[in-house]
Amino acid sequence: MTPPAGQPETPDPLDEEIARLEEFVALLQEEQALLAAGDGDRLLSLVETKTALANRLAALGEMREAALARQGCGAGREGMEAWLARQGNPARQAAWQKFLALAAQARELNEVNGKLIGLQMHHNQQALAALMSATDRAMVYGPDGQQSAGLSGRILGKA
Repeated sequence: MTPPAGQPETPDPLDEEIARLEEFVALLQEEQALLAAGDGDRLLSLVETKTALANRLAALGEMREAALARQGCGAGREGMEAWLARQGNPARQAAWQKFLALAAQARELNEVNGKLIGLQMHHNQQALAALMSATDRAMVYGPDGQQSAGLSGRILGKA
């Protein structure tokens, strides 16, 4: 943010915030492709990168809020728009609009990805239920060597 004439220079995290938000949108798009492909292994490595980037975006947002407060502007979108109106700088206004568009895109992608995750969890639960049901009806041999339906009282994974 460029301060009004006669005021000290304050850091402008908006440009970096836009760059990190572009990276975040790209990660969300990659996450969506991996979810659609069912590639759980690559999803796990993506989560760490996504979390670090989300934390960086939060820190940049806090820096922007602090800069707005130093300029005597309110917080959030209203404060930023008030600050931009005082500046009369079309380039900064365009940057803000780009930021808002990227934030909306990230929000939409994250919502879709959440739904995809929920859908995959539902399919996994159905598959597990089908496997458990099939196991309950399977013919197995009991301790006496005779065939019997279902499992004994023993829980899988326990000795």
